[in-house]
Amino acid sequence: MDQTKTYRYKLKPTIAQEQTLGQWLGACRYIYNLTLSYKNTLWEHNRVSIGKNEIQKELAVIAKEYPWLEAVYSQTRQDAVERVFTAYEGFFKQGNGFPKFARKGQYRSFTFNQGVKITPTHVQLPKFGKVRYFNSMDFVGRIKQAIVRECADGWYLSLVVETNIEPLPVTTNHIGIDVGIKSLLVTSAGEVIENPKHLYKAERKLKRLQRSVSRKKKGSNNRKKAIKRLALAHLKVANTRKDFQQKVTTKLIRENQSISVEQLQIKNMLANHHFAKSISDAGWYGLTQLLEYKAKWYDRAFEKVSARHTSQDCSGCGYRKTDLTLSVREWVCPSCGSAHNRDVNAAINIKKRAVGHTVSQLAELDSSSTLKQESSFS
Repeated sequence: MDQTKTYRYKLKPTIAQEQTLGQWLGACRYIYNLTLSYKNTLWEHNRVSIGKNEIQKELAVIAKEYPWLEAVYSQTRQDAVERVFTAYEGFFKQGNGFPKFARKGQYRSFTFNQGVKITPTHVQLPKFGKVRYFNSMDFVGRIKQAIVRECADGWYLSLVVETNIEPLPVTTNHIGIDVGIKSLLVTSAGEVIENPKHLYKAERKLKRLQRSVSRKKKGSNNRKKAIKRLALAHLKVANTRKDFQQKVTTKLIRENQSISVEQLQIKNMLANHHFAKSISDAGWYGLTQLLEYKAKWYDRAFEKVSARHTSQDCSGCGYRKTDLTLSVREWVCPSCGSAHNRDVNAAINIKKRAVGHTVSQLAELDSSSTLKQESSFS
């Protein structure tokens, strides 16, 4: 089964190459802002909505007059224009914020859609040349896209590769997952994975580094060094969280044939300033995204279900305890007498709500029949 998979490598550019990478990044940011300004101006003054292809044609003419723009690979320039239209699409169709101009430090990557070649020691980027890299892993497949990104600790290359991924062996395990803050997640089987609280543990150090930045004179070299130390500390938190999520989701996908989770409105939940930091630290969105695309890789079933009343409904008889408060972690159903752990009960209800994955259906699955299992998830 052909799927796309991303491999990430750290580049080892020379000092001259690092300067050129920075120049390319600056040129792409300039194109992005120019396109956004041009598109906004045409609409505000003339009510004209210019198309992507028209802008790219005009950009090709402009680039010939400016060597620092002409130096950038044509398709990389076109991708900067593409990002503006993607931002508009997100605003009109998905309710994202209106596109904003990218300040220095916000626009951190540029893209090659074809022409990238790689050897065990070097990567060949169109119009840029060969760059050494750390060959941390091998890949098999066809390169569809390459993204060069600037991070606090250097430059990275992400290769989007089309490859054949073999499905995992079929299992008879099917779980629902309830995410939380105290415990990162609880499964319907009763497994609890504690929240490592990566940001909370690093918060004291981050505050100290932030104070160090604020005390330095703006524009000074000492301030730039302090900003870099702060950025590296934030990067370490993000990488540690991402590594933890990768390991947890891989384990869940390997062990279970189907996984169901709550469909949470995380953006709305972040509006509550009492829980916003804890929710961001838990990384619920990233966790569910990883589960979803790994399920596609390995031919597992993944389902998002409504989160309404999953904690209040008795997983045994369906009785709804409407007076259940957030502080109550254990409760007994007044109707059937079942004793419930709040999180495990919610996870069981999530599992039962998944389309085509009711408890009765799961009980009838024959572990020796692959055909029956496949038909249950169609």
